[in-house]
Amino acid sequence: MLGLATLMGETQTRTARLRSLSQRLASKGIVRNNAIFFVGSVVAGAFGYAFHFVAGRLLGPAAYSVVASAVAAVYLLTLPSLVIQLIGVRFTSVAVAHGDDRALRPLVRLLSLISLGLGVLVALVFVLGLGPLAGFLHIADLRIVGVLAISTLTGMLVSTNRGVLQGLQRFGILSVNLVIDGIARVTVAAGLIIAGLGPVGAVMGLVAGPIVAYLQSLSTLGRLPRGAPGRPIELGQVARYAAPAAVAVVGVTYLFNIDVVLARHYLSARDAGIYAAGAVLARAVYFLGLTVAAVMFPEVATRHARDQGHFRVVDLSLLFLAAVGIVMIAAYLLVPALVLLPYGNQFDAVRPYLGPFAAALTLLAIANLLVNYFLSVNSARFAAPLLLAGALETVLMVAFHRDLAQLLAMLLVTTGFLAISLATLYAIDRFRAV
Repeated sequence: MLGLATLMGETQTRTARLRSLSQRLASKGIVRNNAIFFVGSVVAGAFGYAFHFVAGRLLGPAAYSVVASAVAAVYLLTLPSLVIQLIGVRFTSVAVAHGDDRALRPLVRLLSLISLGLGVLVALVFVLGLGPLAGFLHIADLRIVGVLAISTLTGMLVSTNRGVLQGLQRFGILSVNLVIDGIARVTVAAGLIIAGLGPVGAVMGLVAGPIVAYLQSLSTLGRLPRGAPGRPIELGQVARYAAPAAVAVVGVTYLFNIDVVLARHYLSARDAGIYAAGAVLARAVYFLGLTVAAVMFPEVATRHARDQGHFRVVDLSLLFLAAVGIVMIAAYLLVPALVLLPYGNQFDAVRPYLGPFAAALTLLAIANLLVNYFLSVNSARFAAPLLLAGALETVLMVAFHRDLAQLLAMLLVTTGFLAISLATLYAIDRFRAV
């Protein structure tokens, strides 16, 4: 009996050590992937900001507000591409968890066909709504809306490939793809604005970037294993997961962009441009948060599919994102002149609002990370708070839009409500599993 007890004790000790080692290795993997994608996303984000800075400096506040509202409209009208990307991440992660790499090539084909069909449909709807959309955004040049219709199709296709790369946790290649996209956007936009095309030229950069990025991604995905998959991914599985993914994408993207669209509608052209500049500068916090969520998603999805513990990954991601947000808010409060430098003196009126903008986008980034957590474990519990937040922001901004400060206050209220609601739901899951 003593020998058996000793053997059981040794077995438990070895199991505890293996569990501890697994947790340490998982933590190192999260840190490494976050570091890689963080750096890559910072570089890509720099080009994304360069696009706005170039457009702002070359066009001025009034004309720049047209470009900013057009970019916001693109985010809202190309939501299916983000849904496709989430589907790609989830199903790629599960295939990897089951060791079924041969399921990936058929997955890419299926999602590419869906992307192509949805892209054509969205572009068609875009063109049919040309007049009303241009009228709401006060865009006189209908060519801008026409160019944006084309961008919906290119965005759909490149999102498919990015979702698979993210699910494979190929964050180095994914970073290169994002950087190439950003370089193409800035180069084309700057060249065409200088050539005299104005806002139309700037918006054409939004088409060039995804085209170049899509072609680059093909070189990597073309090397996926061939052969019959062990567990074929069926259209029905994709459709069932698409519903909560669509709610997530629609909800978060709506919150991320509707304030700029409403600012363009309710404020003067100059004030709308100032609001857009503040929102764009604060989005650095949100975009950095996206990198953390992007690394967390496939890791949690893979571990969940294997019935392994995953809350430690989420906890580390939340801590890292909170630290980034605090640093960014402090920087925006303490050195607003430095933050505003790329836009120039003509946007100086936004300086007092940079700190609150950063706080609002930090809250939204935390909410988005929690939404990604629920999606990674195939849960739709986030849906009700997210949809309620979208309705709340719209109602508040329609009712209270006296000036920039009032719109910003409504944004803070909405993002705060959403972050607290989702954090409460996560805490219930987290401590129930203990």
